[in-house]
Amino acid sequence: MIKSGKDIIFASKLIREGKLVAFPTETVYGLGANGLDAKAVVGIFEAKQRPSFDPLILHIASADTLDTVFKKPINPLIYKLADKYWPGPLTIVSVKNKQIPDIVTAGLPTVAVRMPNHPMALKLIRQAGVPVAAPSANLFGRLSPTKAAHVRDQLRTIDYLLEGGQTNIGIESTIVAVADNRIEILRPGAITVSQLKIDFPDVEVVSSSTEKHIQAPGQLKSHYSPRKPFYLFDQLPDNLPDYAALLLFKPYEIPATAKSKVFLLSTNGDLLEGASKVFSVLHDLEADDSVEQIYAVKVNEEGVGAAIMDRLRKAAYRFTGATDEGEIEV
Repeated sequence: MIKSGKDIIFASKLIREGKLVAFPTETVYGLGANGLDAKAVVGIFEAKQRPSFDPLILHIASADTLDTVFKKPINPLIYKLADKYWPGPLTIVSVKNKQIPDIVTAGLPTVAVRMPNHPMALKLIRQAGVPVAAPSANLFGRLSPTKAAHVRDQLRTIDYLLEGGQTNIGIESTIVAVADNRIEILRPGAITVSQLKIDFPDVEVVSSSTEKHIQAPGQLKSHYSPRKPFYLFDQLPDNLPDYAALLLFKPYEIPATAKSKVFLLSTNGDLLEGASKVFSVLHDLEADDSVEQIYAVKVNEEGVGAAIMDRLRKAAYRFTGATDEGEIEV
């Protein structure tokens, strides 16, 4: 049984000693270790059963420490992004400082870095005095944790769990790669392509094409999956069985023949609200013995809708093959 509480000083001491600490951020709970200690970082991979080819994110508490994680000279655009969005749900990828262990970056020459917007996370990082390597605090490929209870359910071998309530964004950070005057979206999140284009009109902003290799966390085809079969619908189906649950991101007129449990994630179609709830609801449905399968109706891939569909497709991949043709249509 892992120890849990709100003792940030104790948790930061554990980080310095090479131990593993789960902690809340504004996106999801992370599983942290000293990002400069290769042996400690190996512990993250072991606890999560995560493959070593999947890189991690380093968390810092101040943009003033960017030169400890990125190689100099640092692109001025990185500082502009940090000034605009940090602390917040944006992860920046650039060439790493040589002190960053290869295990953190899966051998890549670049490293992913962000500053979380959560008081417990920021205090933990400051007290630890090191960048904290932290993927989501769940078993590899499983649902991301948005509550401390989700961490306790999945990770039994870590050293400490900082309890900080439910996360308010509920999906992982946007990840961008920066080169010259160009921003490439490697993983969509709450900070959207359209928002970046508005805030940086003189910068080229592009969405990542399908890559032959992993450049950043969260780029695997199968990820964020519930233990029960999960399928996507293009539109609301006419027939819904009594052994299933249906997730909706906006109100629909439910057919009279529907017998599934229906979960409306936003009464007015607010996708940010829906995103903040989706992982938590999926965790609840995993534990519901009356639910054998889970369905969701797709959303428009604009704004945060792109991030939602990224997570839903990866959650469905191991059940359907994740191509649009392979997704369930009934």
